[in-house]
Amino acid sequence: MPEHGRETDGLRAENERLRRVAEASYALHTTLDLGELLGLILEAAKGGVDADRGTVFLLSEDGTELWSRVLTGDGDLEIRLPVGQGIAGSVAATGETIRLDDARSDPRFDASWDEKSGYTTRQLLTAPIRNRKGEVTGVFQLLNKHTGLFHDDDEAFLAALSVHASLAVENARLHGAELEKERQDREIMLVQNVQRAYQPERTEAAQGVLQAAGMNLLCEDASGDYYDFIELPSSRLGIVVGDVSGHGLGAALVMAQARALLRAFTTTVDTLPEVMNLLNDSLSRDMSGGRFMSMILAVTDPETGAIEWHNAGHPPGLLVRAATGEVERLDPQGRVLGVLGGAGYVEVEPLTLGPGDVLLFYTDGATEAARPDGTFLDEEGLVAVLQRVADRPPAGILEGVREALVAWTGSETFKDDLTLVALKRGQ
Repeated sequence: MPEHGRETDGLRAENERLRRVAEASYALHTTLDLGELLGLILEAAKGGVDADRGTVFLLSEDGTELWSRVLTGDGDLEIRLPVGQGIAGSVAATGETIRLDDARSDPRFDASWDEKSGYTTRQLLTAPIRNRKGEVTGVFQLLNKHTGLFHDDDEAFLAALSVHASLAVENARLHGAELEKERQDREIMLVQNVQRAYQPERTEAAQGVLQAAGMNLLCEDASGDYYDFIELPSSRLGIVVGDVSGHGLGAALVMAQARALLRAFTTTVDTLPEVMNLLNDSLSRDMSGGRFMSMILAVTDPETGAIEWHNAGHPPGLLVRAATGEVERLDPQGRVLGVLGGAGYVEVEPLTLGPGDVLLFYTDGATEAARPDGTFLDEEGLVAVLQRVADRPPAGILEGVREALVAWTGSETFKDDLTLVALKRGQ
């Protein structure tokens, strides 16, 4: 063939390859759904090299494995391969194309897929997918060319298609991440609305010689913290602080359920152990997935300052005696709620607040508030803060604790919800 004839054939082949790449690029930008996109990339690759079958693998974010989804008769099948293992893994590791005219003769070829499916792989063309920086982001693997063997033009086509495929995948992933962020933001807003709706309408309460104040500061990732003031018969006041394990809507709904049950039980049942047993049985029937709830509950006598209390697996209440400055701990007396049903909560010896005494209930957002170096404030630090501000009224005590946590963490916002209740007897 004359030289100009070969040049003309070469130009035609190049133009045809560019046309097919352009058509494929247009098709790849018609969807932002990653699953659908993988199918489009595979069809473009198969059509461009005239392959019978194939798979498109994507590299995981940590770069350790290849991932793909294959449509089977039973639905989608997810494939995961370690980088460096097998032919596709080797291409991902080295970035070098592997073209086999007789796949079964290569020791890296895994014949088990053929044995399971009844398919016979003869030729194999496996090429890297690269982004605009030249980094490997995935792998094309094409099987059995319809007309002869895979050749250099097929490799050139996949190389040209590669950047378009990688860009389309990046756009789809960014879109998916944005949708997930929007979903999470909606759920967090919903959870926080649930939490706010179930907090007391008043942040302060006063009965007889006792005054109380509560504070609930929500972090961005809402959880199941809550506190409540419950007006009981005989002018008594119920005070509760609880914390549901985990975060999100599930924790908030458990909190709302516990609040409703507790309000009902404390007005109809005589003793705190009975209240806790009933609450635990009710929550145990509904909780799942390893979720549980800690709670500290007190019932006060506003005339005498006497307090009945129970702590179900919650951080200890801290009682500062005004006369001595000493601190007493209201340690857990029973297990957390919602794990095991049945009786298990017993009577606890009551205590009495003297003039000026302060009792603080809190969730672990207080003691686990961390400095930038990761150091927690811990219980000892919280006790020191409480002793410094114990001469203030309840609302002032809570503000003092909050200010101390801001100073400790160096931030006005906290990484965990913070719930505090302070109870004080007047002089």
